Parts: sequence; structure tokens; C-alpha cells
Amino acid sequence: MIDPTEKQYLKARSLLSEGKPDEAVQELSLILALQPDNGKGQALLGHLMFRYFKDYVGAENAFRNAIKQAPTYAELYIDYAEMLLVLERYTETVAILNKSLEVPGIEKDKVNRLFGMLYERQTKWDEAIAYYNKSLIFTFSNEDLKIYEADIARCLMKKGKVQ
Repeated sequence: MIDPTEKQYLKARSLLSEGKPDEAVQELSLILALQPDNGKGQALLGHLMFRYFKDYVGAENAFRNAIKQAPTYAELYIDYAEMLLVLERYTETVAILNKSLEVPGIEKDKVNRLFGMLYERQTKWDEAIAYYNKSLIFTFSNEDLKIYEADIARCLMKKGKVQ
């Protein structure tokens, strides 16, 4: 049987998938008022703050709380690392990505893609391509396979133009 807090969490995720981020935040607020140490709730709050509201400080606080409270909740590491990458905080991005590789169930293709994006941002084409190739190896998704192949092609094009 699902406990009431888990039901609220699932409702918040459902609201988000319906395109209702404001309502999802309201639902999460109820959860976190009762259980401020709910790591999954904190992770989803961080996701919302980052992706929908562009509140990077709020998102980072939520992600840090989530890591303390639910260190094995794999989804949060991808979002947190992506936010750090957007903010060009590369050293911290590497630290979070490395930490994520210790989490059971982490999607290694997505972690490697973020490493690839990190190196691409730094114009380190060969390193980026190597990580995008690792993404190809770890994925089981044909859709993601096309994305990773496009990432490699983009880096090869940039490498040829810059050198």
C-alpha cells in the first residue's frame, strides 16, 4: 500500500507531466511541510525550480537537500549536474557526475552525455567525442542513440571548423 506522502509525490509528478508546474509545486509544498527530509520531494522541487522557474539558487538548495536525504535517488544527479553545467560550474559538475556513477541504477548513457557536453563546452572535442561514444555503448534506446550520434557529428564538425 502506498503511503499518503507517496501519493502526493505521484500526484505532483502527474501534475508536472500534465504541464502544471505551479500546481506541482503546491503539492510538493504540502509534502515538504510535513516531511522536510523527503529526498524525492526535494529532488522534484529542484527539478521544477531549475527547469520551469529558472530559480538556480532554490534548485541548488533542493538538490543539495535531496542528496543528503536520498543519496541513492538517481534522477536527481542528472538534473543537478545539468544545472551546474548550464551555470558553467565545471569542477562541481565533474564532482556530481563522478558521485552519480556510484549510485545504483544511474543511467550511465546520460551521465556520459553530460561529460561529453562538459568537454564540448570547453572545446575539448576529442574528450567530448569519447564520452558521447560511451553514451552510445550504454544506451538501449534507439531515440537516444540518434541523439548521441548527432552529438558526435556536431563535435566532429566543430573540430574541423576550429582547427
